[in-house]
Amino acid sequence: MTYDNYLKRLPKQHKLLKMLRPPVYEIELSNNQLNATAYYKDGSTKSHQVNANFSNRRLLFIDFSTATQAIVDLLSKFPKHSYGISGIAIINVSEALLDGLTPVETRMIIELIHVASNQAKRRAVSTVISYQGQSVADESDK
Repeated sequence: MTYDNYLKRLPKQHKLLKMLRPPVYEIELSNNQLNATAYYKDGSTKSHQVNANFSNRRLLFIDFSTATQAIVDLLSKFPKHSYGISGIAIINVSEALLDGLTPVETRMIIELIHVASNQAKRRAVSTVISYQGQSVADESDK
């Protein structure tokens, strides 16, 4: 997906944000591993990876604080956007889970991104979550 396509998916209440062209963070979650690519308005990208002990074979997250710190560490590897403009988080859970991604895990991902992006000072105002490529949630800050 291209940078402009990500911006088109933003809810209408974020018109000003679209005009400021914030970074888009595409984060892939798998067993104890986070991979992220940041897409920028000039067409450039940067990628980073973090490994942490936050999941097991049955659960995507076994420790909220460890998962939060891993996301903070990951987002902190990217440069801050000028003027402190918020970004957009696109989350893809690639790990095959026994019962799929549950509503509780989906909500936990939204909370993790909210808390971690604020701690990393790279606030995400819109979070889109997919499980193995299928969209499961589209949450915007209110």
